[in-house]
Amino acid sequence: MTNWELRQKWKELHQNPDHRNSLRPEIADSWERSYDYQINPYLRENPYICTRAELAQYQDNSAYLIATSDRIMNSLFEFVAGTGFVVTLADPNMCILKVVGDPESLAWANNAYLVEGSMWSEDLVGTNAGALALALAKPISVYGYEHFCLFSHVAACSCAPIIDQGKIIGALGMVAPYDKVSNHTLGMVVAATKHIKSRIAMEKAKRYHEVIMESMAEGLFTLDLNGNINYMNENCARIFKFQKDAVIGRNIFDLLGHKTENHYFINKITQGRTITDENFTLAIGRETIHCNVTCNPMRDLDSADGGAVVIVRESHRINRLVRNYIGGGAKVTFDDIIGKDQRFAQVIKTARAAASSSSNVLLLGESGTGKDIIAQAMHNAGPRKNNSYLAINCAALPRDLIASELFGYEDGAFTGARKGGNVGKFELADQGTIFLDEIGDMPLDLQASLLRVLEEKKVMRLGGVKLVPVNVRVIAATNKDLEQEIERNRFRRDLFYRLGVIKITIPPLRERPDDILPLAEAFIERTCKRFNKPHMTLAPDVVDAFLSYEWPGNVREMQNVIEGSIQLAPDNVICYELVSEYFVNKNVAKPADQEITNVAAIEKQMIIDCLVKYKYNKTEAAKALGMSRRTLYRRLAEYNIMD
Repeated sequence: MTNWELRQKWKELHQNPDHRNSLRPEIADSWERSYDYQINPYLRENPYICTRAELAQYQDNSAYLIATSDRIMNSLFEFVAGTGFVVTLADPNMCILKVVGDPESLAWANNAYLVEGSMWSEDLVGTNAGALALALAKPISVYGYEHFCLFSHVAACSCAPIIDQGKIIGALGMVAPYDKVSNHTLGMVVAATKHIKSRIAMEKAKRYHEVIMESMAEGLFTLDLNGNINYMNENCARIFKFQKDAVIGRNIFDLLGHKTENHYFINKITQGRTITDENFTLAIGRETIHCNVTCNPMRDLDSADGGAVVIVRESHRINRLVRNYIGGGAKVTFDDIIGKDQRFAQVIKTARAAASSSSNVLLLGESGTGKDIIAQAMHNAGPRKNNSYLAINCAALPRDLIASELFGYEDGAFTGARKGGNVGKFELADQGTIFLDEIGDMPLDLQASLLRVLEEKKVMRLGGVKLVPVNVRVIAATNKDLEQEIERNRFRRDLFYRLGVIKITIPPLRERPDDILPLAEAFIERTCKRFNKPHMTLAPDVVDAFLSYEWPGNVREMQNVIEGSIQLAPDNVICYELVSEYFVNKNVAKPADQEITNVAAIEKQMIIDCLVKYKYNKTEAAKALGMSRRTLYRRLAEYNIMD
């Protein structure tokens, strides 16, 4: 048909509704809806063109669709270049997002108002292929006079919806002057939309996998058959000190092979064999990286080698997880430590000062004086507080296990060794602190191994050949006279000097009489809370016994006495009968034999302390002291205690 004939046919359909029966049913239905929308069919131009800002917003909302469709639209146009066709992409609102064509076809499309930003929804411009494809959710072609509005009746358009997971996200179309229509156009559009749908699915799967891989705490990278990196997540780039985008496509040997220390690692991951949890030490720039590696070969569809997936875990992160799992870690801070005795206060002052350094510390003192508590507090006050803290009791471990516990061992190092070997405590404590309690009980031959680790700052596992660098702060403790042990050839003098860069001697409890009652009160409070017991107090005769006792077991002994008494106490007062068995035949005078004035002074001080604690609330103070309010008031008058 000529343009004139097309227009006459179109006019006839509008002027005589009976002639619309000749239209295809879906076209006729769309015309009826267009009339319902009260659209003017005699529009000579499309009045619905977006502003630049509005178009930018539409394009931004569909940026993913545009990016995915771009190459396919250009490929589709190459098939029809020079034939007058343009390829269009619209969003679900039928806003034209992109038009691809040659200068001639784009000029025609511009005159037909088929430009980026033009709106072609059915409720605005009536029947057209794009609007129908979205409304019917299927491909369709609309020719010439089948368009509802005058300005578009000279065009022929084939359009198909782009559907992603059941949702229409846009429409792809091919448009040309009516006289250049092709029977193959719709098939080409359908094939292109299927390609776009596949690309979207592939991109989503790729992004999904990338999100998973970027969410991993471990580093991950993949190699092709030639050792080229085709993917690396951010964690892996951070571990290797690489820029992620800069290493894609690079060969692993080019990146790491300039350091001979890395050749073993490169050879292992490019052999096409499975590696499970193998430890490596890599040289990256000026740094040394300790990592645990798992490598799985990939196979192509023809079962040929296809590269490898490599998972890299930082050793210190694994060590931290292990430490958390086994219950290690320092929980005590200096604020938790109780003691106002002048000599003990000087100990804490020295320990605080030493906490900020990385020098080795030797804690000396009788059993139960709190050496482990001070070690924890020093760790938590120092620069390593966010890293591992591991405590080892050298006297508690069997002689043949101490070396493997401290330094670890390789697979097959000895009969019964765990398959794959085991990491030692020094490696687990890397960048943190290791507390070696009862260091005076360490066998002499192992002292030499420990000295070597302290001097070289490197560990060699039992049965191993590689030295593993470690950065560990060592705090050691003993209740023995190490200088005497040296004279008896039981302790190495050089190790004594290496450990004792800073020496701190903790006084026994008997030399801290001012700390006895505050410690007792603190232990009572903690123990009652732990066992969900009401708050308890010491009876006056028990207070006297505590002050008279020498506490050979020091603070630890007091804790045990109080815990046992609280468990057996019938009410909220710890009476002498509950603790007497601890003091029998231990040079403690029975409180009844003491001077009455001493007991009275102690009771007076307890009442004052309790009143201060409860802010002079007599009811609460009496309850805590285990006496009636009447008795409390009598004592206040007797001891001349004023508010």
